[in-house]
Amino acid sequence: MSERLTAQQAARELGYHVHHVYRLLKEGVIEGEQFNRVWMIPRHEVRRIKALQGEHGRLPKGTVKP
Repeated sequence: MSERLTAQQAARELGYHVHHVYRLLKEGVIEGEQFNRVWMIPRHEVRRIKALQGEHGRLPKGTVKP
């Protein structure tokens, strides 16, 4: 099983506000699972988003979950 991060931990690693991570989760841009009220995001998903980040941490327009 891959290591998972909370939305707060993922936000810190990606340089995003946690509310932005929640929005990306709900839009399907980031893969994650919700357990009760806690979102868990696989570490490989955080690495994928980091690889896509451009200038100032922005994602390219139209980025969707693979």
